[in-house]
Amino acid sequence: MKTITKTTTHNKTTLERDISSVLLTVVSASAVIAGIWGAACLLSGLVNNGVMGLVRGYITAITGH
Repeated sequence: MKTITKTTTHNKTTLERDISSVLLTVVSASAVIAGIWGAACLLSGLVNNGVMGLVRGYITAITGH
């Protein structure tokens, strides 16, 4: 008589891979959000001050004068 048995193993490696995948997704989404926010801020500065105003502000921020 033949008996068919089905065994499933869910080991630690699979769990670690799932956790890593979720963390990678969260970090990637955060990086995308920060990039979009930075681009929006740069665009806002360009609209309000123009290119020369941004350059002047950048140099002032670095030198302090």
